[in-house]
Amino acid sequence: MSEKLNGKNITTNAQEHGQITLKVADLVTAVNQIMNPEGPVFDWFAGYEDAKAAIEVRDGKAEIANKDILMRGCIDGQHISDIMVVGYDGKDGGVYCDGEDTYAVIENAYITLEGVGKGLGGPDTGVSVRNGATAVIKNAVINGYGKSRFCTTAEEGSRLYVYDSVLWSHGEPWGEGYEPITEPMATPPAPLLIEGNSRTHCTMTNSYSYFYNSKIICDGWGALSTEGAEGFLYLEANDCDIIVTKRGYGTYADPDCHVYFNRCSFDVADMSVLLAGKGDAHFDDCDCDNGSFFVLVHNVNGQPEEVGEMEVLNSRIHSVKEIMLCRSQNTDIRFFRTELASDCGIIIRSEINDDPAHTIPNDHPFGIRVAFEETKLEGDIIHGDPERDMFIDFKRVHMTGAIHNANLHMDVRSFWYATADSEVTFTGEFFLNQLDAPAGVTIHAKGEKAGTYELHCGGKLIVEE
Repeated sequence: MSEKLNGKNITTNAQEHGQITLKVADLVTAVNQIMNPEGPVFDWFAGYEDAKAAIEVRDGKAEIANKDILMRGCIDGQHISDIMVVGYDGKDGGVYCDGEDTYAVIENAYITLEGVGKGLGGPDTGVSVRNGATAVIKNAVINGYGKSRFCTTAEEGSRLYVYDSVLWSHGEPWGEGYEPITEPMATPPAPLLIEGNSRTHCTMTNSYSYFYNSKIICDGWGALSTEGAEGFLYLEANDCDIIVTKRGYGTYADPDCHVYFNRCSFDVADMSVLLAGKGDAHFDDCDCDNGSFFVLVHNVNGQPEEVGEMEVLNSRIHSVKEIMLCRSQNTDIRFFRTELASDCGIIIRSEINDDPAHTIPNDHPFGIRVAFEETKLEGDIIHGDPERDMFIDFKRVHMTGAIHNANLHMDVRSFWYATADSEVTFTGEFFLNQLDAPAGVTIHAKGEKAGTYELHCGGKLIVEE
C-alpha cells in the first residue's frame, strides 16, 4: 500500500459579498482622474444629441424618424418588417426603442451604418433599446462601419432578444498604415492587450440581452460586451458563433455582469472572455479557439473584496498563449469535464497587473482559486502574484506539467506527473503513488511532516514542514 502523507492545514479567507455597485457617472469620474486629470471631462457613454434612427418606437408608438436613410420597410403597430436602412452619417441609426410601453418586433431587417459614431447606445445604433423598452430581432443582418459603430445595444433596464441574425462591427480601419486613434476610450485601454475601435454589441445598466442561433462578429475590440452594470446586468447566447477576426475578445463580464454561453462556438483573435472584478461568466458545451488566452482576469478601479467567478463545463478550449492569465484579481474558477490545450504549455499564470488603476488587495485577500474536475491537464501552473495566494483543487484529474508556488489539494482519484522542478504546499492528505516525476526532477513541497521520497520514475519529493 502506498504511503499516506498529510499536507498543511490552511485556513483560507472567505469570500466577502458586500454590494459593490459602481454608477456610470462614478466610472466616468474615476477614469478621467486617471487618464485625463488636467483635461476636460470626457464621457464615452454620451452619444450625439441630434442622432436620429430611421424608425423610432417611443412609448409603444412607432414612426419613421429619418426617411432619407430608410430604403424600404413596413410598420404595423410595433411590428417592423422588411426594412432596409443605409446610413452614411455617424448620427444615423436603424431602429431606436424607448420606454416601458415599447415592445418592438423587428423582422427581416437589413441595416448598414457607416460614419464616425459616438457614445454607447442611442438612436445612432443599428438597433438600440433604452429606458425599459423591449425589442425582438428576427432574421436580421446589421453591419457597422466606423469608430464606435455598434450593431445593437441594451441599456437602462431594457431587454433585447436576437434570433437567427448576423451582427458585424467592422470599425474604422486601423493598424499598420493608419493613423492611430488618440481620443480617450475610443480604443480599448492598453492593459486589456487588444486593439480595435468598435464593438458589435454592448449590454449596460440593469439590462438583459439574449442571442439565439446567430453570428456575432467584430474585426476588433469585442463582439458581446458589457459595461456599467449599475448593480445587475445579464447577457446570454445560445447556439451562436462568436467571431473576432483581427484583435479583441468574444465577451466581457464587467463588475455586476453575468454572462452565459450554451453550445456556442468562439473563434477569436485574442481571448474568448475578459473577466473583471465582481463579474461572472459561464460556459457550457462550448468550443473556444483563442489567438491568445482563453480568459484574461483583471480588476481596475475596484474594491479589494471583489472576486471574479467563472464556470466552464463540458467544453473544448484551445489557446495559443496561456489558458488563463490572472492579473491582480481575486478569482474563483471551475473547469468540469473540459478539454484544455495551450500551445505555449501553460494552463494558468498569475502576475501583478501593470495597469496603474489595478485594484490593491486588502490584508486578507480571497486569492486565486481554480478547481479542475474530471479533466486531463497538460501544461504548467505558474503563480507569480505575491499579493494573493493561489489554491488548486483536483478532483479526478490527471496532470502532466509543473506547478510553481501554489497550494494543491488532490482527491484520491487524481494524479500529478511533474515534468520540471516544482514548488507546492499540499493541503489535505494524499498518497505517494499519486505523484511521479522523471529522474532529475524534484517536487519541493510543504506538508505536515518533513521527508524525502523517491518517486517511481526516478524523481524526488522533498517535503518540508
